[in-house]
Amino acid sequence: MSDAAGSLRGGRPGAVSLAGLGERHARLVLVLLFFACVLPGFFTLPVIDRDEARFAQASRQMVESGDYVAPRLGDEYRFKKPIGIYWLQTAAVKLTGLAPDAPIWAYRLPSLFAALIAVLVTHAVGLRLFNPRAAFFGAALLAASLVLGAEARLAKTDATLLAFAVTGQLVLARLHGARPDEKVPLGWALLFWGAMGGGILIKGPIVPMLAGFTVLGLLAWERRSAWLKPLRPAIGVPFMLLIVLPWLVAIWLNTGMAFFHEAVGNDLLGKVATGQESHGAPPGAHLLAFFVIFWPGAALAAIAAPWVWSSRSVPAVRFALCWIVPFWIAFELFATKLPHYTLPTYPAIALLAGAALASGRLTPPAGWARLLALAAAGGGILAGIGLVVVVHGLSGLLPAEALGLAGLATVIGGFAAYRAWSATLETTYPLLIAQAVVLYGLGFGVAAPRLEALWVSPQIARSIAAHAPCADPQILVSGFDEASTLFVLGTDTRHGTGADAADFLAGPGCRMAAVTDRQRAAFEARQSQLGRQVVPVDTVSGFNLGNGRWMTLQILTTPANATKGS
Repeated sequence: MSDAAGSLRGGRPGAVSLAGLGERHARLVLVLLFFACVLPGFFTLPVIDRDEARFAQASRQMVESGDYVAPRLGDEYRFKKPIGIYWLQTAAVKLTGLAPDAPIWAYRLPSLFAALIAVLVTHAVGLRLFNPRAAFFGAALLAASLVLGAEARLAKTDATLLAFAVTGQLVLARLHGARPDEKVPLGWALLFWGAMGGGILIKGPIVPMLAGFTVLGLLAWERRSAWLKPLRPAIGVPFMLLIVLPWLVAIWLNTGMAFFHEAVGNDLLGKVATGQESHGAPPGAHLLAFFVIFWPGAALAAIAAPWVWSSRSVPAVRFALCWIVPFWIAFELFATKLPHYTLPTYPAIALLAGAALASGRLTPPAGWARLLALAAAGGGILAGIGLVVVVHGLSGLLPAEALGLAGLATVIGGFAAYRAWSATLETTYPLLIAQAVVLYGLGFGVAAPRLEALWVSPQIARSIAAHAPCADPQILVSGFDEASTLFVLGTDTRHGTGADAADFLAGPGCRMAAVTDRQRAAFEARQSQLGRQVVPVDTVSGFNLGNGRWMTLQILTTPANATKGS
């Protein structure tokens, strides 16, 4: 047995996993760590454009209409993704008893619990592949990562996709590590094909693609396929189709080929060929993004790379590499790139980093490894200071809790930097994870909710509530077409050009409009043609998170309505 292989041994159910913790206690620590990282801001952050607002609003309209087959956003079908996430979100808001006007956090609940499942299943995969210490370290790195924390706070598909993806990989890891004469229960095959079906209903072929790439990579590397027999596709594939086909048939009967044309032809294949919605980037962009969004674990992943290469003959490492490399290359080659697209590979990266750390082969760390860990600590210190500066610059506020948390993050980061330079990575990384917990409390829990410039739709809602001439005015928003306006102001909110806003205000009843500076000229030109007057009652400003532009909106009503409201 090689030293590398030996360092990966030693895991079995009930074994001590970290600092005297049994596996049950290790899972409890992971749950507590996850919630400490994710709950700040979960309930207080307003709905976020673009994707979260679109998914949440489509789910809200599903609850309002009672149509659970064809999701809509406003007056149009929402066919960007399959039905799975909408069903989960509508179930969440119904179970909370808050439907149909549930706050955004209720729509985020599937993402929250799916992300937690992903962490716990990553721990289970680590126990199968490596040893309890490696499993704990890897799952902790995933739980503390910036990208998972962000996705767990967003009412969209990617955290849920990750839960299905890592579940499928758990089954493959179980089969790949089985003895040749071992009888694997049918439940493992059903779990695998159930994960494939669930993943398809969430985001199409991504989960089967990850599993397929992993299997193909292992077949090409090892030249053996007997380990795949317990998947029992003759039983599993029909089980998967039983999950997927009922809705596909229902949507076909309801809308014909519209879903398939939009979801497959425009959305999926369009992202492969062209950079959709200005999200194009050259190959290598995902690798660059990794060093930011997988903080604080990215530095350790880079430090572990030489150990991973030297251990590539070990089956567990080989499995993790086949999990990562083909899928990552494919998404580097796709034209459309968003940082979270490679998220399904992050559990394997985290486990390799954890295995390297648990192996003892990184002690003492090389000079370059110390520098990377030092950079991770320094980056956290700069982030804490930067968040305070941003809060003060955009809001004029300097909250005591922000100063306190930034100071605490600086102190912890200083200790982490000292340990990185003078001691071991095993003592450095718990400090970096603690720094991450503090920074997420600062960034998501304290800073972001106070940055009103980021939350334009809530500003419009507050302004209309303060100046509305009646209890329930009709509303049109011109020049700001993001879905957050529908979620915050109501599904009946209209959108249009500046000219449309002028025509709208000329109509009967109690009406108000919000017109951006970009639509102001068209609004005034149409107003002149109509010979009508309007009353500006307020002005709001902020960033359109959908396109990154600063904008100013005038809140307008008619003189008659303004008189009624006085």
